[in-house]
Amino acid sequence: MKNIFTIACATLLLTFSVTYKTYAADINGVDTAKIIKTIKPEVLEIVNTVLKASYTFNIEKVSEFYTPNAVISDEQPPYSWAGPLAGVQWINSVQKAVKDFKIKDFKVNVKRIKVFQQTEEIAYLVVPVEYTGTISGDPFDEEGAFSFVLRLVSDKWLIKSQAWVPKSGL
Repeated sequence: MKNIFTIACATLLLTFSVTYKTYAADINGVDTAKIIKTIKPEVLEIVNTVLKASYTFNIEKVSEFYTPNAVISDEQPPYSWAGPLAGVQWINSVQKAVKDFKIKDFKVNVKRIKVFQQTEEIAYLVVPVEYTGTISGDPFDEEGAFSFVLRLVSDKWLIKSQAWVPKSGL
């Protein structure tokens, strides 16, 4: 009798989890049949360019990658930037933080992307990264992840939102 009860509970739990996942996909308006199985190269190129610009401080590279209503959040003041120049403002604040903390040899290591969903018009990615360098000769590193949402706007992929979460915040 105890085994039958255990099997019945397991079956209900499995049924609920499958139903919940289906409901969550439907409620968000995402047709799971239309999700692309690999990240489009043009989306990866934009993300990689933005992440490289975050340590080379090349604002020209990112100046046209953001939607008119883009939003970026990060851990350095002023913590958020909005609008088509959000990327430029964010890069400038990263550069200021590196200068203020006197970080030398500042670099980013982009790790394998494991979380993403993409349709023909929208992409969501979580990109694990590690920033490294030295402060007063001592090694510096900070691990975390950026989440990106990109949208296809007039046949061009643009960043709608970008948020940094340090590993210590997970």
